[in-house]
Amino acid sequence: MEIKFNKYIVNNKEYNITINSKDITAVTTNDQLFFEKFISLKFPLKGEVLINDKRITEDNINIYQRKISIATEYKTVPYIKSVLEYMNHIIVGKNLIIKNPNKKIIDSLKIVGLEEKYLLREISTLSSSEQALIQIAATLLSNPEVIVLTEQFSKLDLINQKKIYMVLTKLKEQYHKIIIIVSNNANILYKYCTKAIIIKNGRVLADGDIREVYCKVEMLRKSKFDIPDIVEFTHKAKKTKKVKIDYHKDIRDIIKDIYKHV
Repeated sequence: MEIKFNKYIVNNKEYNITINSKDITAVTTNDQLFFEKFISLKFPLKGEVLINDKRITEDNINIYQRKISIATEYKTVPYIKSVLEYMNHIIVGKNLIIKNPNKKIIDSLKIVGLEEKYLLREISTLSSSEQALIQIAATLLSNPEVIVLTEQFSKLDLINQKKIYMVLTKLKEQYHKIIIIVSNNANILYKYCTKAIIIKNGRVLADGDIREVYCKVEMLRKSKFDIPDIVEFTHKAKKTKKVKIDYHKDIRDIIKDIYKHV
């Protein structure tokens, strides 16, 4: 699956962006709400937006919007206590037509590694990591084509990060879902994503392979965005020690380069 923004105009700025299911796409921005509205096509349609080469118009935009699911941070709802109540609240609130809601809820929990017994848990008793997993499970209820994870990913511990990464990889490779992770945690994005888009004040500063984007260290510093630790180390070694090493995701590959060139 692929989304193309061709000469798409928002707030007098032009966007030419392609996001596809071949990558897990990282988005770093100083205005997360803007990007959520952008990817959800909540701005007036000016320019061209294509989904698998089919143009989005005012007549079919609702079809696209139903295919996108954003995992936003959990907000307390006074009359909702249990996970089951919350998941049913999502189904009703989004007007989802599901043949067997209970089965869909259980299946969504299983995908993120949570057992059926979690349905009876009170949300207030869940850890931040468990709440994040519930939010991700909730995005799957609508069987979306585009899944957007916000800072929830950063709240997961390392074990659950890896678990969700494997789930996202499966959704991407087997079901061709578009996966987008929106975060300012550069270490997580660099580790788990393959493509990066950097947006500041509504302007795209960089768009491309994750390593190519994050090796633009001076630009990121100037724009006050975080730099992955491994990239910072590599940049410093290249600049101060004149070491001929490439930007890698794995420290073991950097060590190999050092042994090779030093």
